[in-house]
Amino acid sequence: MKAFFSLIAILFITNSNAQKFDCSSTITTYQELFQARNIADAYDTWSLVRKNCPKQSEIVYTDGILILQYKIDNAANAEEKESLVRDLMKLYDQYNKNFPSTTTDFEVYKAMALHDNKMEATDEILSLLDNAFSRASDSITNANAIYTYFSLCHEKYKAGNQKFNAELVLDKYTLVNAMLSNLQNTNPDKANEYRTAQRGINSLAKDLTTCDNLATYYENKYQLNSDNNDWILGALTNLGDKCSAKPIFNKMAQIFYATKATSQSAYFMALNSLKQKNFEEAIKFYTQSADLEANPQARAKIYYTLATGLLFGDKAKSKESLNKALQYDPTLGSAYLFLAELYANVADECGKTDFEKKAIKYLALQTAKKAIVAEPKMKAAADKIVERLASKSPSQAEINKEKMNGKSLTIGCWINETITFPAK
Repeated sequence: MKAFFSLIAILFITNSNAQKFDCSSTITTYQELFQARNIADAYDTWSLVRKNCPKQSEIVYTDGILILQYKIDNAANAEEKESLVRDLMKLYDQYNKNFPSTTTDFEVYKAMALHDNKMEATDEILSLLDNAFSRASDSITNANAIYTYFSLCHEKYKAGNQKFNAELVLDKYTLVNAMLSNLQNTNPDKANEYRTAQRGINSLAKDLTTCDNLATYYENKYQLNSDNNDWILGALTNLGDKCSAKPIFNKMAQIFYATKATSQSAYFMALNSLKQKNFEEAIKFYTQSADLEANPQARAKIYYTLATGLLFGDKAKSKESLNKALQYDPTLGSAYLFLAELYANVADECGKTDFEKKAIKYLALQTAKKAIVAEPKMKAAADKIVERLASKSPSQAEINKEKMNGKSLTIGCWINETITFPAK
């Protein structure tokens, strides 16, 4: 009974002390100190909140990360820096303990605290990332962490570590590429970061990701993943254009398209048809891919690819596809340049007189100039075309002779454009 009353007394005292500590006002105090760059006092005050108010708010942890990182960046020596980094890692543990639902990827942050602060702890970083990617890959959005994870795995493979054999590293490659492709769609504001990470990973993995290696890998893994559309999408993306002639690409492209006709599935069918030299089918699937694409810039890119590739032999259709590309992306300067060259190359074919032939060159020149307005970085390329065509266009004297000053001339053929000449 005496022990019972002693326990009650201890609980009462503890509760009384907790009530005496004003978490909210103390948070305000350290925040003001931190904003004033009074870091020492801000840290001491924040430490009291960390100890006494661990479940008060996530702000305790998000602020603490900033405070500790500031101290790390300004540490007096390596020993102090490492001690602070280790404390930051403990803070991430504490954060996860008290707010687990919003910190499923806390091990990523612990790993990157070591990595970004240049701690010599490669194995520890890899172990933390491996745990995080195995346990919570759906929560990871840090492009640098994804790149770092693959680069460390690849480094172990290159060093001859038996655990990190070619198959395992290709497993990791498939995982991180799928993550980055998905993140580009779900986090468009950071799409450039994810594309940069993806390019870096592809560059690292080029020794492993030959067409033969990838084809063998996906053939071996296919049966286990034949019902997993996300896996098939990742496989098709990784095989891509360079490996689309492989039979496994053909098989997966058809299965993926049969599941649902989307811009992506139609695009893979277009690649497959192209490698099979079935050009009519390739045109059909490219067109369907463009029609189903929701992103205007991506749609424009597909139309441009069609115009400059499969439709190049049919100039009327090539022009139609270029105009569609410009309809969806008016800033696509390369489309104007390609159209200018199309016009310039058919002056003799479509012009009935010498003046009309020169007029078509003038149309090409004016079209090239539109590229500069649409996409200023194309100026150097456009200027070269303009300079080349200037001497082949009607001179002022020739315009005067034809009495075309300020008048318009319609060119038929497949061009079907009206050219307006400058007044005197």
